[in-house]
Amino acid sequence: MIVALSLLTSLALHAEPRWELAADPPGVKVYSRSKEGSEVKEMRAIGLIQGSPKEVWDVVRDLENYPTQMPYTAEVKVLSRTEGDKEVWFYSRLNTPLVSERDYVIILKDESDWKEDLKGFYKVTWTAAPEKETDEKVALKKDVVRVRVNDGYWLLEPRENGTQTFATYYVYTNPGGSIPTFIINKANGMAVPKVFDAIKETVAKKRKEKK
Repeated sequence: MIVALSLLTSLALHAEPRWELAADPPGVKVYSRSKEGSEVKEMRAIGLIQGSPKEVWDVVRDLENYPTQMPYTAEVKVLSRTEGDKEVWFYSRLNTPLVSERDYVIILKDESDWKEDLKGFYKVTWTAAPEKETDEKVALKKDVVRVRVNDGYWLLEPRENGTQTFATYYVYTNPGGSIPTFIINKANGMAVPKVFDAIKETVAKKRKEKK
């Protein structure tokens, strides 16, 4: 009994923190959880999007048009891409309210496993590019804070015979600078549903244009 209790205690101490509901706006649920070694929380949003996974995927991967589709995006540039866009180096500058502009370079990787019979998934993951290579590719800009932590993914899974998409959006990022942690977490909690809604709205707009 003592051994069993010790094992359960050990497992509890090493268990990952649970996701907790952070916001529940219409059409999307936003969760947050603590990350070991960081006061900045991980964020995750889930929800249904009216459109096939391929339709949503095309919007998520339409990087060049992010300034007209994604909140706060002021400038973008695809720095490099491999055949089939399996790996893309992507630069973005954000004009965020109340704080200095931010910019970053991320490496996006296509980890999709889509099947022709409407099974499988589309998935793109990203992480911040190494600091040295980032600054070599894009010089630091005056009054723009460079973001060094930016990890995330989009996971798109079919629902209703492929006519709808169950989307998961995850991000862990620290905007840097001297912003207090509680403000970072609050800002991330507000930004995540806006990004999710931007994808939904763009998909809906493109579907309407096709009719």
